Amino acid sequence: MNFFAHYLVDEIPHNAQFNAALIAPDLFRHYLPNNNRFAWDHLVHNSDIQQNQLTHFCQGSLQHIQRDKLFHQSLIFKEIYDYNRDNWLSLSNQIGLGRWWFSLHVSIELILDKILIENNLNKLILFYQTLQVEKNSYLKFLKIVQHPAIPQFDERMDRFLESQYLFHYQEFSGLAYALYRIHASLNIPTPWHSDNIKPLVIAMERIETSIIANIEIKHLVEVLKTNG
Repeated sequence: MNFFAHYLVDEIPHNAQFNAALIAPDLFRHYLPNNNRFAWDHLVHNSDIQQNQLTHFCQGSLQHIQRDKLFHQSLIFKEIYDYNRDNWLSLSNQIGLGRWWFSLHVSIELILDKILIENNLNKLILFYQTLQVEKNSYLKFLKIVQHPAIPQFDERMDRFLESQYLFHYQEFSGLAYALYRIHASLNIPTPWHSDNIKPLVIAMERIETSIIANIEIKHLVEVLKTNG
């Protein structure tokens, strides 16, 4: 799942630290230059974590990992992936989209976020507010584990919070740019980005249509909870 789906599906009322940490594994992976994966199942029981009142932070992070495992093995993800597979492969050959299987996987998650955001804008506002309030929990955690890149993470998280880029997910051009940034961060060639946005957008629209045709939007969060 992507950022907003993690937050919306697993948020716990009145537990801001847990809710903010629901995207921590992804933020750490994107914004820490190295040593960016943590043993959350062990850290939950770590005495330093408990003494610094970060248990909920580690529980939210662990829930992220568990939710991803369930979602990627779920029938709903498989059905969406299989339905769009051949069309996406054709698109990839057309525009030079590297690692087509990975980009399809990521695009499905981005489009699920798009649908959820369009129907829960008030929750997206709360999402950013929660992250801002709990930003210090991220920094405290990195200090406890003695990560050497705290200043870099601090600066990058500030940019994430200031840009509030997830609001741009309401436009397919915003999703295309997000996919481009993910590819670029992994050094996957992106010759398609400047000249081939239109066919990519058309393929993304097809994915969205296939999701909406099979799941009532008002039930999407519940479907994601029970299937992933």
